Amino acid sequence: MALVLTVRHPLRPLLSRATTRRLLTLSAVVAMGLVLASCGSGTPKTPASSHGISAPVITEHFTKLSCNHNNTVGLEGCAEGQLLSTDKRIDKEVKLLFSLVPTAQQKSLVTAESAFLKYRRATCEAYSDVYRGGSFAPVEYALCEVRMNEAQSTALHGYFRLAEEGASHGLTWP
Repeated sequence: MALVLTVRHPLRPLLSRATTRRLLTLSAVVAMGLVLASCGSGTPKTPASSHGISAPVITEHFTKLSCNHNNTVGLEGCAEGQLLSTDKRIDKEVKLLFSLVPTAQQKSLVTAESAFLKYRRATCEAYSDVYRGGSFAPVEYALCEVRMNEAQSTALHGYFRLAEEGASHGLTWP
């Protein structure tokens, strides 16, 4: 059974009409290719474990921009790189917790991670609304997601310490 946790990216900075048309055309071609190639992928999946549930994996739905500290689009790319890094760390942490806790707690963890992603999205949309219509809005959104991931990682580490106390084997936090 695969679990899908959808994370969407908010606004991109406004571009010229010509650039927007080119990007839309390119996006349509790429999207068609992805649809044909993936047939339903593009959202987080969880590989099935022996008891039917497995750790959720966060998948972002944006094409990562190049990091450049000299402009806002580049700053967004830098923040996206940080976000992808913290997403991977959370994925490792949740996978480790799945190996440590019983099935009933795994189901609760999946529910909690899904709720976290919804909360992260809503919170970061509110934070980035301060810059609504401006080119810095998507940068703030991505930076907010990084901050939220850092806080979630701290919370998961606390959960790990509690779960480890009852474990019969020793594991190391990532």
